[in-house]
Amino acid sequence: MATVGLTGASAVVSFQVQADSKDFFHHKFKTKKNPDAIVDFYSTEDFLQILGIFPMAIHFVLAGVDWDQNRENTMAVWNSMQISFDITEKEETIDGEDVVTFFNKRERFINYIPLTSILLWDQVQNYGFRRLKDGTLEVNHQGEHFYGPWPIRLLVTLHSHYVIWATEKHINSEVFGSDDLEVQEHQRSNIPLHVAKDWLATLRKDQEKAIEKARLKSSVTADQEATLKALKKLQRRNTVMSIEHKKGGAVKLHVDDPEAKAAISAALKDIKKIEGVDAAAASLTNLLENPEVEALPDSKLSRRLSQAKSQAA
Repeated sequence: MATVGLTGASAVVSFQVQADSKDFFHHKFKTKKNPDAIVDFYSTEDFLQILGIFPMAIHFVLAGVDWDQNRENTMAVWNSMQISFDITEKEETIDGEDVVTFFNKRERFINYIPLTSILLWDQVQNYGFRRLKDGTLEVNHQGEHFYGPWPIRLLVTLHSHYVIWATEKHINSEVFGSDDLEVQEHQRSNIPLHVAKDWLATLRKDQEKAIEKARLKSSVTADQEATLKALKKLQRRNTVMSIEHKKGGAVKLHVDDPEAKAAISAALKDIKKIEGVDAAAASLTNLLENPEVEALPDSKLSRRLSQAKSQAA
C-alpha cells in the first residue's frame, strides 16, 4: 500500500512540474518525390491519418471541430483543444518551371481542461521540407516549443518518432503521389501493416531464389515449396509482427499467428541452408535495417547487422 501510495503521489507531483522546452525534438529524412504531392499531403487531412494513428481517434477529433469565424486557420476541438496553423511556401524557377523549394506548416496545439480555460499544455510543431542542391528534398519534423507537464512532453516526443517513421515509409513508397487514392488512404491508415507486408514480399522473393538455386542442384524439397506457398498466403492476410531487443544484444521476432510464425521460420532456415547464413541475415535485415525505416520506440527495432546475423544463425 505504501508503494502504491508513493507511486500515485509521485505521478501527481510530476504533473505539477511544468516543462518549458524549445526544440524538444527534430527528425528528418530525404526523398525524391514530387514536392507538390508532399505539399498536398501536409496541407490536407492525409497527414492527420498518420498523426492520429488510430482511425477512431481521427474520427473523434474531426467530429468535434468547430472553426473560429474570427481568426484564420484556427479551430476548437470539443471545447478542450485549440488548433491553429500557418503555412510558409517558397517557389523558384528551375529549368523553366516553378518548383516549390521550401514548405513549412507550423501548428500550435493548446489543450485545456474540458469546458474551462485552465491550461493543460501548449505546444508548437513544424512539418515541411526544403530542396537541397542536388534536387533531393529534406523533410523535417520539429518540436519548436512545449509548455506543460513533463510526462506529456515525453509522450509527445515518443509519438514524434512514430510519426516521422510512418511519414517516411508512406512518402517513400511506390503508391505515394499515384492516382490510386484508395490504396494511398489504406496505406496511411496502417503503416505498420504495410511494413510487415512489404517485408513478407521480400522474404517470399528470397525464398523463390533459394528454391531456384536448389532446383538447379536437384535438391528442392516439398517442404520448401510448401513454405513458399504459405508465404504467398500470408501476404494476403493481416499478419501481426513485433520485434524485441533482448538483453545480451539478441533480437527476437514475435509473430502471434502460429502458421505465420512457422512459415517465416521455415523460410529463414531454407535461405540459410541454401544461400548461407549471410543471406538469411540479409533477409531479416530488410526488416530491421531498411534505410527508409526508422525504429519505432515501442517495438524496439534494432539497427545492428551483427544482431540480425545472430538471429538468423
